[in-house]
Amino acid sequence: MIAHKVLKYLSLALCLIAAVFFIYALSVGDEPIQMDEDGVQGMTVVPMMYIAYIVMFIILALVAVFVIINLFTKPGALKSAAVSVGIMLVIILLAYFVFADDSVLDPLTGKQVMLDDGEELTAADSQWIGAALWTFYIIGILAIGSILWAGATKLVKK
Repeated sequence: MIAHKVLKYLSLALCLIAAVFFIYALSVGDEPIQMDEDGVQGMTVVPMMYIAYIVMFIILALVAVFVIINLFTKPGALKSAAVSVGIMLVIILLAYFVFADDSVLDPLTGKQVMLDDGEELTAADSQWIGAALWTFYIIGILAIGSILWAGATKLVKK
C-alpha cells in the first residue's frame, strides 16, 4: 500500500514537471526551438527528454521486478515462460540457419554493398540482418495466423 502511494505521488510529480516544460515549450514557439536561439532547446526539450528517460527506467525496473516475482511465485508461469523463450529461440535459429542469406552483393547491381560509413557489409552482418528480418516475418505470420484462427473458431462455434 505504501509503494502504491509513493508511485502515485511520484507519477503525479513527474506529470506536473512535464506539464510545466510542455507549457513553456508552447509559449516559446516552434521557431526559436528549431533554431536553438539562446539555448532554448536546453531549457525546453532537454528536460523533457530527461523526464522521459527517468520514467522509462522506472517502468523497465518495475516490470523486471514484477516479472521475476511472478515467475518465482507461480510455477506454472515459469514453465509457460520457459516454453515461450524456447519457441522464440527455435524461430531465431530457424531464421538464422535456414532462411538467412550471407550474400553481400546488391542483387540489382551485382556490386559489394557499402555501408553509410564507407565500410563493406560483411557476410556475418548480412546473415544477422537477414535472420532478424526473417524472424520478424515468421512472428508476424504466426500472429496474423493466430488472429485469423481465433476468429474462424469463434465463427464455427456459433
